[in-house]
Amino acid sequence: MGDAPGCSSVPQKQEQLPQLLASSVDIVGDGNFPQGCSFSPDGLCVLTYTVNDNRLRLYNTPPLKQPQQHTPTRNEVGDNTIVDGCDNSESAGSKKGEGGDQANALSDDSTLSTPLSWKMALHAKAGDSVRSYAWYPLMHSSDPTTCAFLAASRDQPIHLYDAYTSAIRASYRPYNGLDEMESPNVVTFSPDGTRIFAAGFRTDRTIHIFRTDRPGRDSEVLRLGKSRRSSDGQKGMISALAFPQHRQQDGNFAGSSNPAVFAIGCYSPGSIYIYDDRMPCDDNPSGTIL
Repeated sequence: MGDAPGCSSVPQKQEQLPQLLASSVDIVGDGNFPQGCSFSPDGLCVLTYTVNDNRLRLYNTPPLKQPQQHTPTRNEVGDNTIVDGCDNSESAGSKKGEGGDQANALSDDSTLSTPLSWKMALHAKAGDSVRSYAWYPLMHSSDPTTCAFLAASRDQPIHLYDAYTSAIRASYRPYNGLDEMESPNVVTFSPDGTRIFAAGFRTDRTIHIFRTDRPGRDSEVLRLGKSRRSSDGQKGMISALAFPQHRQQDGNFAGSSNPAVFAIGCYSPGSIYIYDDRMPCDDNPSGTIL
């Protein structure tokens, strides 16, 4: 029966469920849930934070399952073709009236193994609620010295955690103009891993930059404006900080060996600015706005 005049047929969407590889079984409690999740740079680990128990959790990525090889049906190979040393002509004919071809396809899909019951490989207990976390960008599981991640918690120093032992390797302490340690809302590495950027402070529009190999309180301070309430520069509380990724196939970085271009997102009022801190200017001490 054709379509009515003036009407066009609506194409049917083909919906499919993604193949489930694993499901966590160790996050318990009605008020306990993951706040974000992040694959490690080598793709072998997943890092998350659960809000109710203040745990940074690390999971090993489950192995990918290989789909089973499909056995050709009678319609695919012909009536009298021998498959795997067996004559399929008779068996295929006996199932055809029962939807044999579809049954074969469904049986292939149903042989997938049961998804993995996923449990964390290790965890680190944060001192308070975690506001931000980030992997060391050159991390690779084959080199334990590179297996580390940052986390910033409320009223706590920024900690660098060992991803093999969950021990704290180093701590970085941003201090404000009142000589008080203040925790940031956002923390991340520069793409080459040599610097740590911390931003989103309550008392001022600043970015603290630490050398990764120099823990402590010494940091370079970049300002988004001359003062917290001045009319110049980017206003609001910093809520996001991101770098462009210049990594090549050989693992090296294109351009500068110390990438300095980054984006800053703020709320109240909302805005996104892009800076280059290699080119500071009087109007914007944090760098040139691109």
